[in-house]
Amino acid sequence: MSDAAPRRITVEGRLTGAEVGELEQAIGNDSSGVCLELQNLRSADTAGLAALRRLHAEGARLHAVPPHIAWRIEADEE
Repeated sequence: MSDAAPRRITVEGRLTGAEVGELEQAIGNDSSGVCLELQNLRSADTAGLAALRRLHAEGARLHAVPPHIAWRIEADEE
């Protein structure tokens, strides 16, 4: 187990399919040591939501998820 603090990546504005590749590139191959700061995320399309779900399942921490985004992530996980 590593004591290193998670690497924080801030996601702001809209997260669409056009931005998912850039986010994945910023994260790299191991999302388990990443904390995505989402407090300024305004909206996400289907591809953006799918990316957040997948990254979370792979170990990324989702921090300060706005309620209007959180319910969409959780609804599709069920």
